[in-house]
Amino acid sequence: MNKRILYLTSLLIFILSATIHAQQRPIGYWRSHLPYNTSVSAAWNGGDTLYVATEKSFYIYNIATKESEGFSKVEGMADVGMSYIAYDEKTRTVILAYENSNIDLFEDGSFYNLPDLKQKNITGGKAINHIYTSSGLAYVSTDAGILVIDLDKKEIKETYNFTVNGNNIAIKSLSIDGNFIYAATDKGLYRNTRNAINLQNFSSWAKLDTTRAFISVAAYESKIFVAAADTLFVLDNNNLKYIYRTDTNIRHLDVAADGVWISEGYNTTFTGKGKKMSADYSFIDSFKTNGYCNQLVQSRVDNIWVVDAFNGLNIREYKGDPYRIITPQGPSSFPSYDLYVHKNELWVAHGGYNEKLKANESGAGFSGYVDGKWKVYKLGDYKPFGDTMKDFSKIIKDNNGVLYAGSAQSGLFILKPDGSTEYYKQNSFIDPSSVSSTWHIVGGFAIDNNDNLWMTAYGAKRELVVKTKDGLWHPLTVPIFRSGIQNAAASIIVDDNNLKWYATTGGGGGVIVYDDNNTPESAFDDRYRQLLSGKGTGGLADNEVYCLAKDKNGSIWIGTKNGISIVSCAAQVIDGSCEAENRIVQYDKFAGYLFQEEIIKTIAVDGANRKWIGTNNGVWLISEEGDKVINRFTADNSPLPSNLIQKIVIDPATGDVYIGTEQGLVSYRGTATDGAKENTDVKVFPNPVKSGYNGTIAIKGLVENADVRITDISGQLVYRTKALGGQAVWNGVDYTGRRPQSGVYLVFITNKDGSQTNVAKMVFME
Repeated sequence: MNKRILYLTSLLIFILSATIHAQQRPIGYWRSHLPYNTSVSAAWNGGDTLYVATEKSFYIYNIATKESEGFSKVEGMADVGMSYIAYDEKTRTVILAYENSNIDLFEDGSFYNLPDLKQKNITGGKAINHIYTSSGLAYVSTDAGILVIDLDKKEIKETYNFTVNGNNIAIKSLSIDGNFIYAATDKGLYRNTRNAINLQNFSSWAKLDTTRAFISVAAYESKIFVAAADTLFVLDNNNLKYIYRTDTNIRHLDVAADGVWISEGYNTTFTGKGKKMSADYSFIDSFKTNGYCNQLVQSRVDNIWVVDAFNGLNIREYKGDPYRIITPQGPSSFPSYDLYVHKNELWVAHGGYNEKLKANESGAGFSGYVDGKWKVYKLGDYKPFGDTMKDFSKIIKDNNGVLYAGSAQSGLFILKPDGSTEYYKQNSFIDPSSVSSTWHIVGGFAIDNNDNLWMTAYGAKRELVVKTKDGLWHPLTVPIFRSGIQNAAASIIVDDNNLKWYATTGGGGGVIVYDDNNTPESAFDDRYRQLLSGKGTGGLADNEVYCLAKDKNGSIWIGTKNGISIVSCAAQVIDGSCEAENRIVQYDKFAGYLFQEEIIKTIAVDGANRKWIGTNNGVWLISEEGDKVINRFTADNSPLPSNLIQKIVIDPATGDVYIGTEQGLVSYRGTATDGAKENTDVKVFPNPVKSGYNGTIAIKGLVENADVRITDISGQLVYRTKALGGQAVWNGVDYTGRRPQSGVYLVFITNKDGSQTNVAKMVFME
């Protein structure tokens, strides 16, 4: 390498390193956006670290620095849905138990999966209820028996099955005191010696009590405390002695340095309390909790950590003082019924309805991810909601920054940039729904080409509502009879001709196309048409329609209960001269209609006009015409938390694909972005390309579908490609399959007619 090239390389490395911090996530990078406010269990390592299991994930909290680090399937967890967490001091291992009986071992930042129990075919349940650790062993209490895990060897050492008349006894909790093991079950309390050679033989376990159902056991000061649903006992001369009864439900027993903590919860008010009992059976501390108390962990004398089912992890630092929430940032809840990306902001609607169109009674509200921080708006915390706003299932933001959140039962909520709000339900332009006379259901939102806001009112007499630019609302009637739910009006989009298209989800009425003739406030000149299945009546694959999307060619993609139909002549639909096409494609060796027999829940179009398809069986990325499968993501081959997809949206600037599922929200850094008007803000990432980097190199900020050529400093062509919308990608090897040598490389960009050109530089390091 000559001195001039060496100088250029060094100079570019210095300049480009200053911008690397703004380009953090490479192509193909997954990211989880999960809530942490539904804690189920916690464990302390004896120092400055707490391990917290939430309903869908787990995180580490540093007590000294007050910093948190969250984990999910993206970081290597095997599953979602936590049931318990424990820590073993000898091996420094965290044991993570899932609701589906899967088990992960977490050590030194890495996960090791033990799927044995999950995969085992067992008659009856096998839920994991509790984990007790001792000297490198983890005793896992399950509905199917006790699993003993050797944490050093990362294997199941042995199992103990308790059976009566061929039926398993569910083990709810286990504790060890000296040489004895105690098992609290739903059929009584049992004991055996710790080193007995016949622990696997149930008949060798002493039956201390077989008349009660127990939920927790704890050993403290050589005393065995055992909890039933509302009563606490102590083992006295091999007999259970009553010591305390509560008006709540006992959830858990935890041993502290100076007593036993009792976690309690009220089923009616969803609040709880914590009480500490000393070795002489007197209470030495107590306090109320705002939410259901699942567990109490004491790390220091005055630090009590509350595992709250509804408010996440909390801390009470001093006796009698109120405690505070220390849960990491995240959205309000895990379901993502609707997503909306607006000017680098992400908005999530968490409530919704089931397959029978019944509202879920969710108070989770909606969440916004703005400037790298989450802000939640949920019932009970956000005062403008009062006590009535539930089940937000649709969300949008207009060009003036006004947020509109639609409920599956509670009407319309509006949040303005200055923080002021409006609320419309009964006695407004939103009529009661035919589903329920007390419900006012918002079915969908769209902004038309003239900046008017359109809203569907599901099951309402006036199923279309428009807010014109002057701020006035106009409800409209569309006189088209539909079988099933009358006036079913759900998801709505606007095409290039300013026609409004909306689905009749649940009503079996196909798609309604509506033309307001650019006079939205007046219905006298409006036109409309219904598209149904069958040739001559619309051509849809099925009358049950779930979603619609407009692609970059102006075609309308319609997701149904039985695949996808495409309207490529949208402008001619209203006059009846055009209907949908059911395209035949061949994937692998099988040919058929596009996604035939798949329920299509959501369709999103990326910057390269490719389609992201969300179904009940995961996500597909297909080519522009739908004839090729580019990628398929499922819960088994990717960090997707569930295959039941609720919504997909794409950030046009970054290429981030946000995928909302019933079990949580994730994002994927895609290869396509929207094209820019000019080649003036071109960025290459990573840059410099360091030695050993084998990922995808992205060149972004390009005009749409630009021609991209990469050459060395002498002008020799290394690679040529076409941009995917506004972004080109390169795998970092030349046409011979070799990685380029160290040095400076030039990226030449031009559009189709040559009117937009640019040259960028990148550095390879070896």
